[in-house]
Order: sequence, then structure tokens, then C-alpha cells
Amino acid sequence: MRNRFHFRPITLTAALALAGASVAACSSTSDGNDPSGAADIVATTNVWADVASAVTGKDVEAIITGDAVDPHHFEPSAKDLARIRDAGTVVANGGAYDASLYTVAEQDRIVHAIPLLDAEEAHDHEHDHEHDHGDHLPDSLDELEHAWFSPEKVREVADGVAEKAGGDAGGVDTRMRDAEAKLKSLPHVHVAMTEPIAGGLIWGTELHDITPEDYLKASLNHQEPSAAAVAAFLEQLENGEVDMLFVNPQSTNSATQRLADAAREHNVPVVEIRETPPAGQNFLDYFEQIVDQIADIAAHAEPSGHHDH
Repeated sequence: MRNRFHFRPITLTAALALAGASVAACSSTSDGNDPSGAADIVATTNVWADVASAVTGKDVEAIITGDAVDPHHFEPSAKDLARIRDAGTVVANGGAYDASLYTVAEQDRIVHAIPLLDAEEAHDHEHDHEHDHGDHLPDSLDELEHAWFSPEKVREVADGVAEKAGGDAGGVDTRMRDAEAKLKSLPHVHVAMTEPIAGGLIWGTELHDITPEDYLKASLNHQEPSAAAVAAFLEQLENGEVDMLFVNPQSTNSATQRLADAAREHNVPVVEIRETPPAGQNFLDYFEQIVDQIADIAAHAEPSGHHDH
């Protein structure tokens, strides 16, 4: 599986250089206490821009836009970094996902879903991809890279935007609480993932992830799964042990394609979950659409022949 967390050293070096060279020039105009600066808000991705727009009531700019761009591999330009550095408020995912952007901003200006890395940590992450999760979900939502698929994390970011940049997070909070309630009301069914993109959606629910351990470990560590791991995954699909398969259509390879094809061949519903919404679709609408699809499949699943682990 291709490495989806590849931050090139030159990108972070350029970011540090730009940030350092600009401190003196911008210190008088980018004061976080300046009302005009605080009103200026930018997001790293269009997902978080949509959340911030819903809170502030204005169109929030995103640096990474379009559904064809893989944020993991995005290399910001000097203009992109300057825009982040000069913003009064930056809305970011956190972790390694968009670290090539937010690491040039002062941390107290950043509203983020999961803990931030500094530039050195983000650089180190490029060389250290090992994860050791004893279960199919990490111990904390703070460890979920795809944090925007967690209703709780979306609420946290919305509340943070309202606090720092003004606006009303009530509408986002209500929509996320409704989605969360719907997910938590679902019956016990088995799911599997070609990559752990849906972790936030199934957190705290009866949706039980039975992705084979060896396959999951390879996915978490951004490595190609072994033939044995793929075979074990295929066997689950063929034996009817999986009620729905989560697939990211923006991140495919020969293994994920084989798994998706096998699922469809054996009438296992496939839920496509994209890193970024389709062009022209608001993230909050897309989120609710996915939740409704999962709920519909789970409600009609026949959990016979399951073998809990």
C-alpha cells in the first residue's frame, strides 16, 4: 500500500525558513490580539473550511482544494505558507495529515481536531511510520488521523472556531449529534476497511471492525499488505462474515481493487468514503449522506454466521 504520509524534508525546511524570515516583518501586523487579524480565517483543507464556513457564516478559504488532490502528498507553495502564517485563525486537522501547512503558524492561532506536531516531529514522522495498536481502533480519538469523520471531533473544531473567530457552532453541533445518535443506534454488524478511514464513524458504536489484523497493521503503517493478509481478507468476504466494506476511492491499488471486486461479487455492500467530498458538495452534507448509507445497510443486514473476535 502506498505511503500516504510522505512529507518531503524540503517542504518542511522551506516552511521553517519562510516562517523564520517573516517573524520580524509580520509581528506588528499579525498580532493574534488584533481584531482585524482575528477575523481573518483560513483552513488547511476544504473539509475544515466547510465546517468553519458553517460556523462563521462566511466563505472560508481552503489551501488544499479539489477532490483530485491527495492532502497527504500536498506540497505547499511559498504563497500557501504565507497565507497560513498571516491568518488570524487557522483551522487544521492536526497530526501528520496537514502538518506541511499548519507548522508555519503560531500554535495559539490554530483550531485543530487532533494534537499538533511541530516541524521537527512532522519531519521525523516521514521516517517513522510504525504504529502499534492492539485493537482495530486506537485508544483515543486523538489518534484518529481522519478526524473529520468523527462527529465528536467535528463538534470540537466547530466550537473552537466559534470561540476564536466568532459565529455560532450550534448548527454544526446539532447535525453532528444527530449523526452520532443515528450511528450509535445501529445494531451489531461486522465491517471491514481497505484503509482505516472510517474509524471516527464507527467509534463508540456496535459497528465491529473485523479487518484482518495483519492487513490492518500494514494499512496503518502504509505498507503493502502481504499476500496472506489479502487472502484472509478475501476469505472473510467470501464466507459472508462482513456486512459492509469501507473503501476509499481516492486511494486504490491492486489489493484494494481485488477486495472491492470480491465484496460486490459476494453481495457485500460497499461504502465509498472519500478523503474529500466530491466536487461541489459541502462536507457536512456529504458526512450525513455517508451516515445515512451506513444506517440503511446496517438496518437491513442479516448478521448470521458471524464469528466475533
